[in-house]
Amino acid sequence: MKGAAVHALVGIWTMDEALSDEQDRLIHREMMPLAQAQPGFRSGYWMVDPETGKGHITMVFDSYESVSRFRTLVESRTRQAALAGVTSDMLSTVEVIAVASAPAGAGTRSQ
Repeated sequence: MKGAAVHALVGIWTMDEALSDEQDRLIHREMMPLAQAQPGFRSGYWMVDPETGKGHITMVFDSYESVSRFRTLVESRTRQAALAGVTSDMLSTVEVIAVASAPAGAGTRSQ
């Protein structure tokens, strides 16, 4: 049942290095607050591959419906993204089937 599972929007983007300041502004001042304001938003990750310069996103929502609404919003903003030198290579809605987190206390030193 699509409504019961956690879903994510996964994307890969081509990013024009010459417009990196505008891309940072777009992510931090527009996309992050926009994502956080969406019903069902759980977490979001904006990443870059230093070897290819490609941007990657993973946005996690509490339902298929929530991620679908956000995907429509993202797709409607392609003109703004293009002005910042960002074009979508791939955008996919996926079901999250497993999650792993570090155990409590992992990565901390005991003294």
